[in-house]
Amino acid sequence: MPTTVDVQKMFKYSAWPIALTAAALALVTLILIAMIIFRIIRNKKAGRKNTIKAILWEKPDMQKLKQEYLARLHHIEMEFDSDKTRIRPSYEKMSVLIRDFAYKATGIEVTKYSLSEIKKTELVDLADLIEEYYEPEFDKISAGDVKNSIEKTRGVISRWN
Repeated sequence: MPTTVDVQKMFKYSAWPIALTAAALALVTLILIAMIIFRIIRNKKAGRKNTIKAILWEKPDMQKLKQEYLARLHHIEMEFDSDKTRIRPSYEKMSVLIRDFAYKATGIEVTKYSLSEIKKTELVDLADLIEEYYEPEFDKISAGDVKNSIEKTRGVISRWN
């Protein structure tokens, strides 16, 4: 009985689907690389803008600035005196107040800094105050000596150069 065997070509199917898939993967890879490069460039440019902004900063009239922020602090104290249960809101307001004051006094955007970032700056008094505020500000049960913290904040603002 005669048997015949036909040997088939190794790749009987078309190579186009493989080529298209490879091209699509290459295109996606190139797009991802381009996005990473553009993000790096954008971040470097943003860093330059912050540097330029810091260079253009001018020191304000410290006496007026101190008077303004001492008045705001007095307002926080009066609110606390009217309701002694408002410990957390008082600390939150003091934190915003002293950060904003330090930003206007130095040009350093400490309003966006965490405590660890503030500690890395030369603003030791600010770091000490913010650290004191953290527990009553973020603890489940706010307990703190608001009056003492207000006096410390008042002292830091008054001594600021």
